[in-house]
Amino acid sequence: MPIRNEMKLFRSSSDDEIKTIRVSTLASYYYCAMKAWLQAQGIESPPNQLTEDGTKLHNAITAARPPSQLEIELENHLKQYMIEEDTGKGSTGISGTHNKVFVREWLENNKVVGKITSHGCDDFRVFPDKTVVIVEYKSTGQKIIDWYKLSTAIFQLKVYMWMLEPILKMGGYSIRKAEIVYVNRKGEPLGTKQIVDYDERTIEDEIRRVFEQFRDPANMIPPSRFKCYNCHPNFKSRCLFQKGVNPQ
Repeated sequence: MPIRNEMKLFRSSSDDEIKTIRVSTLASYYYCAMKAWLQAQGIESPPNQLTEDGTKLHNAITAARPPSQLEIELENHLKQYMIEEDTGKGSTGISGTHNKVFVREWLENNKVVGKITSHGCDDFRVFPDKTVVIVEYKSTGQKIIDWYKLSTAIFQLKVYMWMLEPILKMGGYSIRKAEIVYVNRKGEPLGTKQIVDYDERTIEDEIRRVFEQFRDPANMIPPSRFKCYNCHPNFKSRCLFQKGVNPQ
C-alpha cells in the first residue's frame, strides 16, 4: 500500500487536508477569521474594479522607479529560490516571475506539515552593506487609514519578512526594516508605516495561533458586525456565524 501523505496544516469543513496557504490568506485572519478560514479552503470572490485598479496601480508604482544595480543583483538572487506553482494572482516587485512563488515549509515537532507561499513583496531597496528594506504598497480611498486595516497589513508584511529572511541570509543579505506605503487612488503617497520590531519567534507564534484556530473553528472570534455588511455572498452564504451555527 502507498504511504499516506500526512502533510497538512489543518482540515477543511469537508475533512479535506489543507496543505498550502498563501500569506495574503493568513493575513486576512486579522480582518475576519471566518473569511480567512473559508479562503484557505478555496472559497474566493471574483475580482472587482477596485482590486483590479489597485493591482494596476501597484504595478505602475513599482515600474516607475528603475532598479539600482544592487537591487538587480538582489532580484537575481531571489529568483533562484522561486518555484513554479499557480496559487492565483498576486502582485510582486520581482520581474519575470509569473506563476512563481516563494515557499517556506511549516514544521511541527520537526515534521513538515504544510507550506506557506507568496509571490513576494511589492518592492525593495538595497544598501551597499547588503541590508534590505522590504516595501509593500497599499492603495486606499481613505485619507486616514483604519487601525483594523493596518493590523492586517502589518501581519502580512511580517510574514513576508519571515519567508524571505532565510533566503536573504543565503546571499549575505539582512533585513534592515520593512515599510507599508499607503497611496491614494491616484498613486499619491499618504503615509508610511515603519516596521522595525520583527522577530522570527514572535511571528511564528502568531502563525501558529492562526492554524490552531483553523483546526478548531469553534473558538474563532466573530468579526465586528460592520465588516459583514460588505461581505461578498461567496463568503456570507457559507459563514457559520451568519447561520448561527457553532462552527465545529
